[in-house]
Amino acid sequence: MAAKYKYLGKKVKDFGKKGLDTARDFYNIIRAIIRDYKSGKINKNTAKGRLLLLYRLSFKKNNSKIAHLSNRTLENIRKKIKEEMRKL
Repeated sequence: MAAKYKYLGKKVKDFGKKGLDTARDFYNIIRAIIRDYKSGKINKNTAKGRLLLLYRLSFKKNNSKIAHLSNRTLENIRKKIKEEMRKL
């Protein structure tokens, strides 16, 4: 059976409550995806797909655990994800 989470709790320490619920979790996962891509563990399409999933999870309607985060924080997270996707 495949792991439920690729990064959170495996390659990236989970902060706050269990699950993707803090800005720190988002930024650490972005960093881990880029690191895996640069080291050759995953290809460009896989990296983009994982970043797109993370982008989708940065919207409150898709992730109830981030209801407490401000819209400005979430916009900054989305901006960082888009920036990293352009660099790929």
